[in-house]
Order: sequence, then structure tokens, then C-alpha cells
Amino acid sequence: MKKWLISSCILLFSNALFAEESNQFEIGKQKAKVCMTCHGVDGIATIDPYPNLRGQRASYLISALKDYKSRERTSGLAILMQQQADALTDQDMKDIAHYYSTLGSESHSKTE
Repeated sequence: MKKWLISSCILLFSNALFAEESNQFEIGKQKAKVCMTCHGVDGIATIDPYPNLRGQRASYLISALKDYKSRERTSGLAILMQQQADALTDQDMKDIAHYYSTLGSESHSKTE
């Protein structure tokens, strides 16, 4: 009985986590629409100077966005990213980073 109860709790918890992650993916996808202009609809940039975002680590993306917002990044086309980052909250950055970091992964390949 105890094993069944523990197994049931684990299953319910994992389903809740998957639903939350799926929600964050969709929220991030909506927030990333403006990013898609330069970084591509699928996170693969079609124009040389713009980096690919698909599959990047979320922590890296968040750090980069914060650096643009604080004007720590200034080279190249940084002025464009600074303007975009200015409009983002910390939660926006987390959602967008989650979207791009999981884009193309097995769990989200069906939703692309």
C-alpha cells in the first residue's frame, strides 16, 4: 500500500511539473515573437550577424539579456538588443530563455 501511494504521488508530481514546463514553454513562445524577427522562427537565425538561440542554456540567455539591459554588452549590434531588453521584466527573460533552451528538445518537438 505504501509503495502504491508513493508511486502515485511521484506520478502526480511529475505530471504537474510537465504541465508547468509546457505552460512556460508556450508563454515564452508568445513573448519571443519579437525575437523571431532576427533570430528566426525556429531559433535559427537566417541573417549572419544574429546568433542562433535554439538550444542555448537558459542561464546563458538570461545572463545575456540582463547584460544588454544593464549596458554591459555594447559591441556589434548590441544597441538593438539593449532596446529589446529594456522592455523585458525578469520573468519575461526567464520565460523567453526557457522557450529557446527547450526549443527542439524531444519534449517540445511536437509543439513546434
